[in-house]
Amino acid sequence: MANRRRRAEVKRMVKTGELSLEELFELAAREECVAQMRAYDLISALPAIGEVKAERIMTAASIAKTRRIRGLGPKQRAQLFRALVR
Repeated sequence: MANRRRRAEVKRMVKTGELSLEELFELAAREECVAQMRAYDLISALPAIGEVKAERIMTAASIAKTRRIRGLGPKQRAQLFRALVR
């Protein structure tokens, strides 16, 4: 239950802009419950990105909808950063 609350808190922080994508990846390296978040949930929680845009970004970055943050490779992370900078 605590992990679920922590993930919800992290998603809220991402949505409000309190936590950047870089900071989130650093946090995922330290906290297992954050590393277990699905990449899709993270991307769709970003400001101004809904479900459709999140799916497009993930497809462009070759990330499966079921992939977790921990499972993202360096190339996928780089593609994700590039897609979100635009």
